[in-house]
Amino acid sequence: MSRDLPDRPDFDHLKKQAKALLRKLREWQPEATLADAQHALAREYGFASWPKLKTHLEASAAGNRGVDNRGTSAPPSGASSPAPLFNRFTEAAKRTLFFSRFEATALGRLVIGPEHVLLGVIRGASGASVGAFSAAGVTLDSARAAMAAANAPRDEIVEPVQVPFNPSTKALFPAAADEADRLGHSKIATIHLLLAVLRDTGIASSFLLDRGMTLDSVRAAAAVNGAAAQDDEANP
Repeated sequence: MSRDLPDRPDFDHLKKQAKALLRKLREWQPEATLADAQHALAREYGFASWPKLKTHLEASAAGNRGVDNRGTSAPPSGASSPAPLFNRFTEAAKRTLFFSRFEATALGRLVIGPEHVLLGVIRGASGASVGAFSAAGVTLDSARAAMAAANAPRDEIVEPVQVPFNPSTKALFPAAADEADRLGHSKIATIHLLLAVLRDTGIASSFLLDRGMTLDSVRAAAAVNGAAAQDDEANP
């Protein structure tokens, strides 16, 4: 049975756990290495490997904190978006970018595509986007299953690794800003990122269209829920 991670897991504490486990392993297996202990500990927590556990902790920390050391939200390392646009993002929208990095690496990708942004938006959905996904019956598990086939074969990922946005993903940000402007919203929220994904022509938009989510229907939901669309935090 897998052990449960604490609500705010500390990676340094897990490294100490791995070293303590190594001492126990060496009592009956002298040739055991730290990598062996780390792998065993990751499996105890339900992860296939130590790098996957580390990636999960990084994403969780970003989701809990969503800020850099200056107290302001920041995009994931190696995956910057245009600063003026990013400054318009709500906190929930910023968190989706961290989640998208986690989803990309979990699917074995070294770049973040629009499909990974969609997974990040679903995972961090707030405000008007919650109702849009609920109405279409879109869940994180169903979206992940649909994206898995398109992300095969997997890239070889060796941690630590920089995971940047690809050109199609970078194009989502001005598209999201355009959708916010179209609706008269000063902030770019998760609903606007969802609209930007729908404007893309790839697996993510196809997945949404197959479930009845269209630009017009989601724009209508954003317009009806104007306050929540402008401020994700108003309806988490």
